[in-house]
Amino acid sequence: MPTLDRITIYPVKSLDGVEVAEARVLPSGGLEHDRRWQLTDLEGRVVNAKRSPRFHAIRAEFDLEARLVSLSRWSDPPARPAATFPLVPGPDGPCGWLAEALDLPVLLHERPDGGFPDDREAPGPTLVATASLVEVGRWFGLGLDEVRRRFRANLEVGDCDAFWEDTLASPFRPELAPSLLDLPADLPVDPYADLPPPEPRAFTIGDVCFRATNVCRRCVVPSRDSRTGAVVEHFRDIFEARRRRGLRPDVDAGVWGTLYRLGVNTVTADHGGHLAVGAVATAVRGVS
Repeated sequence: MPTLDRITIYPVKSLDGVEVAEARVLPSGGLEHDRRWQLTDLEGRVVNAKRSPRFHAIRAEFDLEARLVSLSRWSDPPARPAATFPLVPGPDGPCGWLAEALDLPVLLHERPDGGFPDDREAPGPTLVATASLVEVGRWFGLGLDEVRRRFRANLEVGDCDAFWEDTLASPFRPELAPSLLDLPADLPVDPYADLPPPEPRAFTIGDVCFRATNVCRRCVVPSRDSRTGAVVEHFRDIFEARRRRGLRPDVDAGVWGTLYRLGVNTVTADHGGHLAVGAVATAVRGVS
């Protein structure tokens, strides 16, 4: 039976995550403290790892109760001790240190009631199966922890098959299952637009009810080494070819548009709640 095996929150977008045993689900649907802080340049444009590979060499440890972050640069062995700063909005706190590391002046912004999710239409936690991460690691010869750092999911579910999460966002259409075994290399945007919309799919983790809105489209970040920023050549091409080969027959991938996707984005059907490692994850049909 699928169970919630890991919860990770990412207090500052693009910096390291914090593994926790439990987390509060905010009324907005996000996890408390997840993506609570975000960096921008002085013109207000978001500064993140997609924009700057320099993020990968930054190591961050958080004391969320005290609202502190300790920052250092990755090296083996560490070059110098970490410096600790308060997490305060504006140009102070860690911004001077980060500006030097990123070679760019930055400002820190805070949004405690829901953070800065990548998908504003689906601000709930992202979810992936541990088996999916292990399988992706096998494709590229990467360890599980490295794959975790690259794909940065909030919730990790164990005791299920690889890509179990696909079934949550791509509900089963039995009339399509045979055709999905031989997908073309360039998937059309929606080859099944004339068919009825798929059955809505929801899932629960413990007492919290979620709905998976889509399978996460991925950016350049997973193609880079999480410590050095070095790029794996042809990462996306290899990833998509492997995804195509391993698609489940009970998943409708026709509407994805691209196979460079992993994990699911979510919204909550409830208003807040509480998650804890060990809770059972159960898929539900027919709930919108």
